[in-house]
Amino acid sequence: MGELVYIYTNFVGIPKDQAAVQEALNKLTMERINSKIILTNLEFGAFNDKIQLMSAGGEKYDLAYTASWVNDYVKNVTNGVFVELDDLLKNKAPNYWKSMPATTWNGARVKGKLYAGINQQIFYSSSGFVMNKAAAEKYKVDLTKYNSWTDLEPLVAQIKKAENIRPMAGGSEMIAGDQMGYGAIDGGVPFVWAKADDPNATPEFSMSLPAYKDTWDLVKRWQDAGYLPADITKFDQEVANLHDHKAVIKTEPAVKPKGEAEFTLRYGGEVVQKLLVTKPFIGGVLGTLTGVSRTGNPEKSVEWLELVNNDKPTYNLLCFGIEGKHWNWKDKATGVIAQIKDSGYDPTTDWMFGNQFNAYYRNESAVGGWDETKKNNDAAIPFPTMGFAFDREPVKNQVAAVTAVLAEYTPLGAKGQTSKALDKALADAKGAGLDDVIAEMTKQIAAWKASS
Repeated sequence: MGELVYIYTNFVGIPKDQAAVQEALNKLTMERINSKIILTNLEFGAFNDKIQLMSAGGEKYDLAYTASWVNDYVKNVTNGVFVELDDLLKNKAPNYWKSMPATTWNGARVKGKLYAGINQQIFYSSSGFVMNKAAAEKYKVDLTKYNSWTDLEPLVAQIKKAENIRPMAGGSEMIAGDQMGYGAIDGGVPFVWAKADDPNATPEFSMSLPAYKDTWDLVKRWQDAGYLPADITKFDQEVANLHDHKAVIKTEPAVKPKGEAEFTLRYGGEVVQKLLVTKPFIGGVLGTLTGVSRTGNPEKSVEWLELVNNDKPTYNLLCFGIEGKHWNWKDKATGVIAQIKDSGYDPTTDWMFGNQFNAYYRNESAVGGWDETKKNNDAAIPFPTMGFAFDREPVKNQVAAVTAVLAEYTPLGAKGQTSKALDKALADAKGAGLDDVIAEMTKQIAAWKASS
C-alpha cells in the first residue's frame, strides 16, 4: 500500500468537501490499485509558481497537472522534473495506451519520448464565440451568417445602439491563429506561427501576417466605437460582464459540440455558440496533461493514470463528487446528472483529470457531445509540427527578450494604436533576437523531419 500525491488546480478555489471526496475516492483506489490518492489542490493564481518551486526544490510528489500554458510541460521535461513513460504506459496502463492512436501520443513527445499522460478532450482548433440566447433571439440572429468577426460588426453595432452597452465582454481572444489557418509551433514561443496546411511548417512572425493586422485594426475600431472594453480584460471580469448583463457576446477558445450546456453554467445564462474556424486542425495535445514526477512512485502513478482514464466511477467521483451529496442522477440511462447547488464540491475541471469522454453530462442537451467531439478529433487534419518539441535552450535568452518586448503589443494594450504599430513591433522583436529564434526553430524542424 502507498500514497500518491496529486497536485492540480482549478478556477473556483479549493472545494469545501475535498476531504470527503478524497476519502470516498480512496475506497475505490485501495480496492483497485492498492494505493491512496492525496488531492493537493493549489489556488490557480499561485499554482504555477508553487509547483515550479516544488519541482525545483526536489519536493516529493507523484503526479501534477502540466500543460503548454501553465506548469510548462516542455520546460519540466528539459529540467528533468518528469520521468519517461513509454514503457510504463504500455505495461502498466495498457487500456489507456490503446485508447488513443499513436499519432495522438506523438503529440506529447519531447525528443521522441513521453513524460506525461494525455487528458483526452477536444483537441482540434475550435475558437469562436458564445452569445446570450435571449439576446440572439431578440435580434433574430442567424448563426450561419457569422463566419468571421467582420461579419459580426453590424450586429454588435445594432446592440450597442439599442442597449447602450458594450456588447462584447472582452476581446483578448479575437486575434486567434486558428481562425486565420495558423497555429503556434510551440506554446512557449507564442509569437512564432506556422500555417496549418504548410507541410514544411515554415515559422513566421505572427504579427507580420496580413490577417493578424486586419483583425488588430478591427479590434481598434470596435474599441473606438464602444463595442468592447477599451482595456485588457481578465477572464473573471469578462464572466462578470456577462453575469451582470453588461455584455452579451464572449470570445471562446474552444467551441465544442453541444457545449452550450457547459457555457450556460459558466456564464450565468443560456447561450448559443458559433465556431469561427473553417478548417479545424489538431494543433497538439499539450493543453492538458498529467506529468509523473521523478520524486514519487512512477509505477504506481501510471496505475493511477490507467484507473482514472478508464474507470468511470473513479473519474466521475473526482469530477463531480459523491452521489446523493454533491449530485443526483437526472437520467442514468443517458448519463445525465444534476449537480446539487452549493453542495461543497464542483471543481468544473473534468478536462484536467483524465478522459473527458467518460464524464457524466450536466445537461440533457449535451448528450452525445463526447461522441461528436471524438469524431471531430479524428477528422481534423494534423498540424504539420504535431509531435515536434522545440528545444528553447539555444535561444532561451532571445525568446525571453522578444516576449518581454512584445508584451505591450496586444490589440487591447497598444494605447489605441492601429496596426501600423506592428511595424515597430517587428523592428523591436528583431532587435531582441527574433531572427535567431526563427532560424533555430527552422533548423530544429528540418532535423526533426529528416529523422521522422
